[in-house]
Amino acid sequence: MLRLIGLLLFFRLIGSAGAQTPTILLSPQATSDEEHAGRILQDYLQQMTRQPVALVSSLKVPAQGAVVLLGSHPNLRLAGLQPAPELSGDAYFIQGKNNAFHIAGAGAMGTEYGVYDLLERLGCRKYSPRDSFLPEISTLRLPVVAPRVETPAFPYRELHYEPAFDPGWARWHRLKTREDKDREWGMFVHTFQHLCPAETYFAAHPEYFSWNGAQRSPGQLCLTNDTVVSIVTEALRGKILERPDAVYWSVSQNDNYDFCKCQKCAASDAWYGSPAGTLLAFVNKIAAAFPDKIISTLAYQYTRQAPANIRPAGNVSICLCSIECNRGLPIAEGCRDFARDVEEWAALTERLMIWDYVVQFRSYVSPFPNWHTLQPNLQLFQKHGVRMVFEQGSGRDRSEFSDMRAYLLAKLMWNPQANVDSILQDFGTGYYGAAQPAIREYIDDLTASLARYGNRLWIYDIPQNELFLTTDLLRESLLRFLDADALLEGDPVRQRHLLAARLPVSFARVEKAKIDSLSVREMLSDSPEQYREAFRFFIDDCKTVGFQNLHERRYTPEHYVDDFIAFLEEQRTATGSIAYAPRLTIPASTTYAGGNPSELTNGRIGELDYRYNWLGFQGDDLQATVQLRGDSCSYIRIAFLQDQQSWVFYPQKVIVEVSANGMYYQRVHEEDILVVPSGKKAARKVEVHLREPIPAQYVRVTALNLKTCPAWHTCNGNPCWIFADELVVK
Repeated sequence: MLRLIGLLLFFRLIGSAGAQTPTILLSPQATSDEEHAGRILQDYLQQMTRQPVALVSSLKVPAQGAVVLLGSHPNLRLAGLQPAPELSGDAYFIQGKNNAFHIAGAGAMGTEYGVYDLLERLGCRKYSPRDSFLPEISTLRLPVVAPRVETPAFPYRELHYEPAFDPGWARWHRLKTREDKDREWGMFVHTFQHLCPAETYFAAHPEYFSWNGAQRSPGQLCLTNDTVVSIVTEALRGKILERPDAVYWSVSQNDNYDFCKCQKCAASDAWYGSPAGTLLAFVNKIAAAFPDKIISTLAYQYTRQAPANIRPAGNVSICLCSIECNRGLPIAEGCRDFARDVEEWAALTERLMIWDYVVQFRSYVSPFPNWHTLQPNLQLFQKHGVRMVFEQGSGRDRSEFSDMRAYLLAKLMWNPQANVDSILQDFGTGYYGAAQPAIREYIDDLTASLARYGNRLWIYDIPQNELFLTTDLLRESLLRFLDADALLEGDPVRQRHLLAARLPVSFARVEKAKIDSLSVREMLSDSPEQYREAFRFFIDDCKTVGFQNLHERRYTPEHYVDDFIAFLEEQRTATGSIAYAPRLTIPASTTYAGGNPSELTNGRIGELDYRYNWLGFQGDDLQATVQLRGDSCSYIRIAFLQDQQSWVFYPQKVIVEVSANGMYYQRVHEEDILVVPSGKKAARKVEVHLREPIPAQYVRVTALNLKTCPAWHTCNGNPCWIFADELVVK
């Protein structure tokens, strides 16, 4: 009898008049967030079905057509659906049965996330901010889904990739939007320079700053100085007053290694077993003044290792950064010390954030096969209870496979157990169409080649140093993409997507040619006008696919082409040198060019990147002696590099000498170089033009290293570098 009464009541509620199809039903007590989610669903369903979709707040359930019930509705059970369990955070509940569907969510976003889940089950896709797919559905049949709760693996999910800067894409993929980030964070990483600025305090109070073993440096703060604690606390108080609604406030080290080694700080570091302990003691004191805020600090580089004898305060969040890790293997295999750090920090605090890196920062438009590492890394973080994840890609710049990598990462940040192959296949089918198999084969070939050459992949590398980018692989991949392009004829959107995948292959081929003498000679057979015409296509293609910058320092394709042409023209000036490979009095560092002295005379000019075509000396002078092919010379040249951020400085003095017998040398040139602060990378030539040829069998060049970074440098006192290239004698 009770069952019969219930059925009669249900039919009374749904009524007998023709109900609209389909319908989105809200409870009369629906929240504004549920109403907002309903409007989103209504808009999409109307586009897909091309018919009106009712969005109503009512107890009545329509008798015909599909119905989606949002939130807690009193007549769920009469529609064969069950109420959602208690939810929290961004979690949501879904159930589908008999062409009825229930979505309920927690917080501001849960219901909206559930709506996007339903839309994806109906076939909708948002591949990128520019590329979406909505199926045409004449009669809407809602999916059958057993009752399930979707809870994110990480409550805080931030993706620093170009698609995620679009709020619609970010919300669809259940990520923190940029608006959310700007609202929640008052200050974000590397904040010592803002809370106790060197330009304000260093001159009068150098004791507030780091002692590097030889002198005070403005690079970091002295964290055992009580006055510094007070200064930072009051500076932070002022900033919080300006933005009282912000929750997270970073009190964190500057972006350099110059931590304080004064007697008190060194003793503190020893007690805690890591400079992280001294930092944490400092941050805990400041956090005590702001109990209603979350004070974030970095576990980064020298503070990465978890300390002993101390824990983060309850309102202190640790941001642990994986910048040093090899990206060719999952962290648990290729960066075991970082995996240990994750485990140890997780044991100290529940407020652990991981700052992970998923792009090659020095070469956005270059192959970077890290696909096989993304899932196991996120699974590692999940295993240790990490609650916040920040995946750093190429920011607002598009980069190699940035749409596809962002899509995959967004799915995995919600659920690290998701099926990667299914996600990539689904994305590729919609985004690349008939070219999908070529894309997948290319990625598989890249990954296999990386394994063959040692699984070494660094986030600050360049194609010239990557052995896995073989000539055969790049040539075959380019041919494969050209064949795939023919399959997309008449599909300009997907052809553009394929072009974006192909450009990194072309870029890598051209870059690797710079370290191949034969390739350089072949390029020199063309004129500058021919270079520029060839590169015009590269610039146009970059514009077509949206590659605005080639690395993180806003390096445009136009700038790249200008530099490449200058490189080739500079190569011309090195031809005709009569110097053999040199002999070095002090060996060069084996880190660069293997320390091979012939790098100075091999005819390959160094650009503004010390990692190829340059010979480096850290803390040592350069003295190179070359034997000549002739018996006289009238011109001598050598170049030196400046990249002060990387501790690379011009030599303070360069001396050039010649000898007829290799025993007695005559000085023909001496040049002092004033080394001044500069944030620019640059190269400086030292040239000797003799009025007439001098009889000579040998030339000797001596360059005097500063030995240590100057007093004005943030890492003063540390051993610095000189880099030299192409010793030309004519």
